[in-house]
Amino acid sequence: MDFLDPKKEKRSHMMLLLGYCLVALAIGIATLVLLYQSYGYDIDRRGKVTQNGLVFVSSQPSNASIYLNGKLYKSATDTRVSIPAGAYLLSVSKSGYRNWERAITVNGGDVQHFDYPFLFPTSLKTDSIGTLQADPSVETQSPDKRWLLLGQSEKSGSFLQFDLKSPDKPVTSVFSLPDGSFTDGDATGAQTWTLVDWAADNKHVLLLHSYVADGTATHEYVLVDRDTPADSLNLTTSLKLTQTDELDLFNDRTSQYFVHDTSANTLSRVDAGTGAEVSKLTHIIAYKSYSDNKILYVTDQPPTGKVVANQVNVVLQDGQKIINLRAMPSGASSYALDLAQYSGDWYVAVGSTGTSSLFVYKNPQSQPIMAADGYPTPWRRLPVKNPSYIAFSSNTQYLLAENGNDFAVYDFENTLQYHYMVSQPLDNPQTHAKWMDGNRLEFVSGGKLVVFDYDYRNLQTLVASNPAYLPAYSSDYSYLYTVRSPYDKAPQPTLSTTPLTIKP
Repeated sequence: MDFLDPKKEKRSHMMLLLGYCLVALAIGIATLVLLYQSYGYDIDRRGKVTQNGLVFVSSQPSNASIYLNGKLYKSATDTRVSIPAGAYLLSVSKSGYRNWERAITVNGGDVQHFDYPFLFPTSLKTDSIGTLQADPSVETQSPDKRWLLLGQSEKSGSFLQFDLKSPDKPVTSVFSLPDGSFTDGDATGAQTWTLVDWAADNKHVLLLHSYVADGTATHEYVLVDRDTPADSLNLTTSLKLTQTDELDLFNDRTSQYFVHDTSANTLSRVDAGTGAEVSKLTHIIAYKSYSDNKILYVTDQPPTGKVVANQVNVVLQDGQKIINLRAMPSGASSYALDLAQYSGDWYVAVGSTGTSSLFVYKNPQSQPIMAADGYPTPWRRLPVKNPSYIAFSSNTQYLLAENGNDFAVYDFENTLQYHYMVSQPLDNPQTHAKWMDGNRLEFVSGGKLVVFDYDYRNLQTLVASNPAYLPAYSSDYSYLYTVRSPYDKAPQPTLSTTPLTIKP
């Protein structure tokens, strides 16, 4: 019995301890190897340690083939590709779909993500969901992409509603607004409905209704309740708005509203139930709000310093903190203002007609200002003259600045800037492109929907589309919905559906 022999027991303990040490060493070495492999380190045939770059590639649809410089990679999307430093042509392809590709440069230790490739079917089959009596008076889709509304021009205040929960089989219904929620106007006068904003509940949508009454052009704001149409409201009446008042939702809710008096240049926040004023700002020429405590606005009365002739100031109000961002020439026909948060940082974009660039600020609320009348330093400048439209992508990774065919896009994740002129003209009445999703832009050119990546790569021409109406998508982007103008086989406008995935 070895446990009665002190020497043998000691030797047994030492062997056990040595075994534990060897196991710990093996685990440590394996962990270190895995750690180094995760950072792209590898050993070539000669035993030399090299550091590769890591490229993560995903696609929609998934399980697509990956090619590097024309050579098939061993794994399909979605996967991690470890490759030596160098220049590559990265291609993603799948049978029945159009290829996606772009040139990439990989350095040792790089970690790059290409999780956005979208493969469109080679052949697109478009079917009609329904024939329309006339071009819709308005077309809009809820933020969750489940509900698509089309206003019926032949009957003002009547809407077609498409439930896209099952995108291959939309359910159609019709609802009409109740008496008193809108003004019918003169029988011979033109009526238009324009989207202002959707509420976050995907139930309420704020529309601007323009009509002619007693020979006079006028307008009103109507809050449409698509779920319970009888509860729709004429907000111009209930809030006692004038023709110089512009209305918008406060923080995407229907409990309060912003009322911008464009004549008196005041911005009020009012209670929906009572119409009582909650707060008020004066000398407001233009504004953009975010959440419930951030407002970016243009004013002719700077919060600090004296008023300067022919000059306005752009101000960010963050809670109780007020930041005077910059001065700009007054009299601009339009101002480009927006703000968003990405990866914990705040980005504020400011521009106008009459300026040579769009100015982007990063966390301006935390920048130290040396002088009482000083300004924060712009973080980036996007070289688009007279920027007339700006928009963050849905994932806020990208910022678009545009004037006609002049595009600039900034990538906040990779701190890269792209500036290009698109060669396809935008069909009237479009004035700008829009984000299709978090990574792609779209517009209608030559009667066809055109889609391309944020950097103007992988441009695809898709299906016929009326440029007066935005394309709509199912929530998973497996179906595209477009309003199509009359054509030979369909003498009336149609709402069409196009599958973007191929069923096995």
